[in-house]
Amino acid sequence: MKPVALALVLLVATSIASAEDAGPGPAEDLAPRVARLVDDTTKDAASEDRAFNQLLRLGRAGVPYIIAHLGDDRRLPEQSIWIHRSGGRAERQYKPWYVHDGLEAVLTELTGFTMGPQNGHLLPSQRKQSTRKWVAWCVERYPAQADVCRSGQR
Repeated sequence: MKPVALALVLLVATSIASAEDAGPGPAEDLAPRVARLVDDTTKDAASEDRAFNQLLRLGRAGVPYIIAHLGDDRRLPEQSIWIHRSGGRAERQYKPWYVHDGLEAVLTELTGFTMGPQNGHLLPSQRKQSTRKWVAWCVERYPAQADVCRSGQR
């Protein structure tokens, strides 16, 4: 009986830990949280690193809200993002110069897609084109949140 009880306790503990790491709940409005994290990316290097990794932890539920912030042309304090991956996968480094570029790196990690070159040397017109592609992709993949996907377009 003791091994069964121990296994049950371990299973429950693992389930609780997984639920805590899974990100936000399905009904949570992520708009204010994502807006705060995006602002945090511009404060200083430590805040930038923390904010980008917290955006990653939102998982796919955060994708439409992150896309809504594409086009943000504020400079980043540190032109380097280290993506801390779980499961023993190697970390990855991106070299964004602007918030938009950093958000694209996050989206690439979350979705597995890229909508163009990812470097800090893009022209404003290239960033706009990338934003249009991400919004169209988002509307197609997240139709219930199409308004969120489009909310950042000017």
